[in-house]
Amino acid sequence: MKYLHAVKGSAVAFILFIIAVIFIPGKGASKEVELILTVSTFLFAILAGFFISRFNSRHSKIKEYVAAEDAFLLSFYRTSLIYGKKFSDKIKELIDKYYIVSYDFDILFNYKHTEKYLVGIYKELVKNKKYRAQGTYEAMLDQLAAIEENRNKSAASSEDKISIGQWMILITLSGIIIFSLFYIKTSSLHSPIVTILFSTTIILVLLTLRDLQKLRLNGNMLVFESGEQVLESIGKLRYYNQRDLKKGSVKVPKHIKKYRLGLHKPGEKFNIKIINVK
Repeated sequence: MKYLHAVKGSAVAFILFIIAVIFIPGKGASKEVELILTVSTFLFAILAGFFISRFNSRHSKIKEYVAAEDAFLLSFYRTSLIYGKKFSDKIKELIDKYYIVSYDFDILFNYKHTEKYLVGIYKELVKNKKYRAQGTYEAMLDQLAAIEENRNKSAASSEDKISIGQWMILITLSGIIIFSLFYIKTSSLHSPIVTILFSTTIILVLLTLRDLQKLRLNGNMLVFESGEQVLESIGKLRYYNQRDLKKGSVKVPKHIKKYRLGLHKPGEKFNIKIINVK
């Protein structure tokens, strides 16, 4: 099922509210309902504003951590070339598998699934005992430490979510606001228009919060392109999972004429097909 991001979701809601305005008659002005609408809108604005601010900050931080992780992995690979093709090829394959598994799982859950490949990189480096006294060896250890640090930071930040109870409060307030708008709606021209637009805006805010919690921008996965560029830099084709392409979570850039398509499900044995774009 294709992921319906905030803008598309609110567009669907807009159409539904137009239909609802036509068939649901309003009762007109009511002091009690207007008071409930005022209080509900005030509470909703405070809560939604707080969560949007928090998740925007979280989104920026995780983007920064993942970009730093990508940069350190690329730097580690390029440094590994100093120790010969055999060693660098092993590192290349481990990094490649690291990204494949990383993209098979949502960024919120891929930490534990990619760990074994990072451990594999550690083990390959440890095998080169004769180079331990060199500064390059120490620099590579520092790079791995930096990768682990950024992985931990992004994993910890991704755990920050709106609880079920908080979602229930937001949805309840949204329902009260939309009900009140339809209740006090009159036959005047401006009233249905305001009701439709305000109700759609409420839905847009809720869906935006959902997108931010899932770390998606316009439905797209967070900082996906950064890792794809790392794969290209180490001499590997870009990798996309068919599940994400079908959902619309990721898109293959128009300039890409050849890439790898993952046909397997997350956690299963790799089943990858080379795609040539005509």
